[in-house]
Amino acid sequence: LIQRCRPPSGWPTRIGVANSGGSDSTCLLFLLNRYLNDVRGASTSRPKGLESRRISPEDAHSRLVSLTIDHDLQPSSAAMAAHCASVAKTLGVKHASAVIPWGAAPHPDKPQPGTPFETAARTSRYHTMFEMMLREGVDVLALGHHADDQVETSLMRLGKGSTEMGAGGMKRVRRWGMCAVDTRGELGFAGLPGMSRWMIRPLLDVSKDRILATCAEENLEYVTDSTNFQPELTIRNSIRKLLSLNTLDSTALGTDIPEHIQEHIDQIQEGLSDLELVNIDPADGPESVRMSVLSLTDQVEDIESEVDSCLNRCRLPSPEGTMLLSYRGLKTIHDMNVRRALILRITRYLSLNPWGSLRADGNRRRQSLVRIMKALWTPDPIGAGLAPFAAGGGVLWQPVTVGSTRIRFSATKYTPQPGDIDGWLVSRQPPIQMRTVIEEELENAVRVDITEQFRAKLEARDHDKGTKMQIMWDNRFLVTFDMHSVPDDVAAGILSGSDRLLIHPVTRWYWPKVLWQTAEPKEWIVLHSTVVSDRNINPFRLDRDTMFDWQYVRTEKKTADWIRSEWIRPLTAL
Repeated sequence: LIQRCRPPSGWPTRIGVANSGGSDSTCLLFLLNRYLNDVRGASTSRPKGLESRRISPEDAHSRLVSLTIDHDLQPSSAAMAAHCASVAKTLGVKHASAVIPWGAAPHPDKPQPGTPFETAARTSRYHTMFEMMLREGVDVLALGHHADDQVETSLMRLGKGSTEMGAGGMKRVRRWGMCAVDTRGELGFAGLPGMSRWMIRPLLDVSKDRILATCAEENLEYVTDSTNFQPELTIRNSIRKLLSLNTLDSTALGTDIPEHIQEHIDQIQEGLSDLELVNIDPADGPESVRMSVLSLTDQVEDIESEVDSCLNRCRLPSPEGTMLLSYRGLKTIHDMNVRRALILRITRYLSLNPWGSLRADGNRRRQSLVRIMKALWTPDPIGAGLAPFAAGGGVLWQPVTVGSTRIRFSATKYTPQPGDIDGWLVSRQPPIQMRTVIEEELENAVRVDITEQFRAKLEARDHDKGTKMQIMWDNRFLVTFDMHSVPDDVAAGILSGSDRLLIHPVTRWYWPKVLWQTAEPKEWIVLHSTVVSDRNINPFRLDRDTMFDWQYVRTEKKTADWIRSEWIRPLTAL
């Protein structure tokens, strides 16, 4: 169970455990602690609850940190946090806790009694947890979600219209991402640091009953949150109650259930009837339902592996921040689930939205996926009259013909030649026009003034020999400045307050261009407009020597040795 959750980057020196004090997180903390102690030779006994014991020497250097969030929404919340600290101390595990600072930006005001709180509490919890991870040096966070949680999550997603890929539920291991919860603004936003942090769920194949049995056998003390058993409070609670009755008939919950929960339950039943890969019937009992959802989870992992193979077959060389797909490769993909997963992977890779957010997947809208699939699997898309289109996620899909010397976006005045390749070029959707940005007072994601940040770093560089400034631009590129190599004239102009430093888009692919606006004489000077990529985050890299010059740059490219621009979005499933 542990090794199935191993992050691609390997086990770090410090693993955090999200400790709520309940049976799930208490059991997880105990098992992980015993496992690591066993690896280090502190114990020769086998951890109960773990059948597969493939111990890696790499595990021996890892240490646990218990992390607790006090939501401050119940009178007992402080006592529950204290209990978590006590359990961690008993196990000899370092502990840290934090209280959600309701009302302090970017957190919303504290939810009032009787008002919906689930979404607000979840978003603020993730935000506060990530801040704790950074403070404690935690790169991997272990969560206590189990097989019954997975069933509830799968059903909840079906009720929201999710595809079978979404109904596969939570992943055993996933990247934290630029935002772990789908929000706009600062709350929940993790940015670049989130791309190198991970969540793991070692107990995802373990039932709740088995967790409770382990707690009883090991005399583990835990707290029980009574609100988890009140079906009128949340959709998850309602699903949990119905599954205990072996049904999804919302009338079994009585008359006190809010209308929106009843409607969601009804939508779940509709979603279940659309499933093709598995059959999930609550009447068959909890074990059957768990096994069906587990099978769906495993099939989703298999589909993602198939997508990796498809990308190797379909992808042609193209400029950074784009993807060129050949129809010849696409037409070999017949499985509709693989097609959908391929589209979602590409959308997330190229989206202007934070990596890991639902918006980066185009909100997984069925209608959008159907539209994209219909277009991509149309032979000779240009000849068929298909036009460029966007269908969510901030991604543009363009039919193209790839010739021996150039790429063509239109068949006008062009006679197809032997060897031409039909396909699709996928890239960032064009930004909102400046007039609209100004009129509607919108945030301009691609025209960014970094003067104040740059000035502050310049002022601090004498005290920090390794000073670098990093800007994540448009959620797609990382622009890094070596502050000790900034030219004297640039530094003088910025420090004096007369000059400005900005990042604007360049090329039709919207790469970052660093501009220096001088006061005397008043002019714009391009400092840097090239992009490199050697972070090895893309396992599908192709021979760049064969790439055509498709940048369509109207001005000469500039490269400054103290500035570096690189693509940061991974194409991997995780």
